[in-house]
Amino acid sequence: MASATSDLGSTGGLSAAAQKKKIIDAFQDYVARWQGLNAHTTIRFATIPWPVLNDKLVTSPEQLTSTLIAAFLLSPHHSGDKSRKDRIKAELLRWHPDRFEGRYLAKVVESDKENVKAAVGEVARCLSDLLSMEGSFGA
Repeated sequence: MASATSDLGSTGGLSAAAQKKKIIDAFQDYVARWQGLNAHTTIRFATIPWPVLNDKLVTSPEQLTSTLIAAFLLSPHHSGDKSRKDRIKAELLRWHPDRFEGRYLAKVVESDKENVKAAVGEVARCLSDLLSMEGSFGA
């Protein structure tokens, strides 16, 4: 039986074409949800577009791993005009804890604030690790 964490990055035994479509659709949804986040007057943990394939299954910061984030953000099925390194840098700007907190934390409901702060910190750490790995591979 698959764990909830493995389901976050799963395309569930789909054909290659269906997997590609699922990833493309998920990335388009991710971008659209980010564009709409400012319009929210209140934000919950589940409102935030987490950078994994099945982000609606994310319920805790511990579920956000470098492996799942890399599989989603560095997929060859979207953003082909950007290098892996450029994708990571763009996401680091989005997920930088000070920047995120300045823009969104005041809108997060009190009961979700600690989990959101922890999850944003985890995403930023994962992205920093990914950037370091890209640099060490000369990408």
